[in-house]
Amino acid sequence: MAQTGQNTTLSTSARLLCYLGPPSVVLATSYISPKTGLLSPLAFVPTAYAYRKWREVNASEPSRRAPLEPLVWTYALMCTAGIAAVSALQAGVGYGLATLFYGNGEGRNLFLEEVMRNTVAGLSPDFITRRAEMASSWRYIGFYSLTCFAAAGLGEEVLKFLPVVYAHRRSPPKEREPRNRAYLDYAMAASLAFGVVEGIGFLYTACERGSESGSKLALTVLERLVLGSCGHILMAVLSALRATRRDYCGETHLSWWKVLGPSVLVHGFFDAAALAFSSYEGNVGWIHPESISTTAVMLTTAVGVWAGTAWMVWREFKLLAAHDKKE
Repeated sequence: MAQTGQNTTLSTSARLLCYLGPPSVVLATSYISPKTGLLSPLAFVPTAYAYRKWREVNASEPSRRAPLEPLVWTYALMCTAGIAAVSALQAGVGYGLATLFYGNGEGRNLFLEEVMRNTVAGLSPDFITRRAEMASSWRYIGFYSLTCFAAAGLGEEVLKFLPVVYAHRRSPPKEREPRNRAYLDYAMAASLAFGVVEGIGFLYTACERGSESGSKLALTVLERLVLGSCGHILMAVLSALRATRRDYCGETHLSWWKVLGPSVLVHGFFDAAALAFSSYEGNVGWIHPESISTTAVMLTTAVGVWAGTAWMVWREFKLLAAHDKKE
């Protein structure tokens, strides 16, 4: 009979973090932006659902799962230090690439200012035309392509993979061997944390524009809290499952790039495609397309990318299941 209490013991500090962390985030967000604070609990729904599923699988096979305590701290660290680290990395890479493509002067500074802009409201028609010319230039295409694959794809996927590396190194091989699904739990914790912070950030941007309709806010929830969270989870899980095959199934031919590479490439392609749809409407940086047809094609592309990634994840699960049957 399964020991349902196994892996679920938490220290006092971890319990306090679980009980006080999410309400504190909601209250702090409400203080900064009441409308965002009202919607911010939605960002925690994937985490709550994932925790419920973890409890179910842990009750049936606790020896294979990761303990809850390090998962809680993984989640907390990714929400804070992890996001800060990857943001600093992306800012540095972006600044360097802007210097490479636009030079070390006013051209670069103007470009960076426009990349950071999240609305074109109030801009003159002439300036909007200049932005459209910038968006269609080879320099901008080169900039966002490299940024998406190097800073977003590689940077974020490596950071989300660090908890898996920790799980690999935290205990001796004999002690680690039974927990052959622990990588999956660590990857989920890291990806859910990313989804929460990014989701609240995009909700804040949408709410603070002031002119967003209810339908546009609903679209933001769909894109960022549903599709965005699914994307983070699928890519992190894909890497974790491939690492599990490497470390627990004897597939040592899987180098670390073969483990991480598919997620990095999918992530980079997805972000580059999103920016391509934005630039199609003359935008520099990310501004949501206004055209219904462009938005529909963009969402179809996103669903297609995640469906393909989900198929890759399903295939990895099948390979692990086949290995389990052999044992």
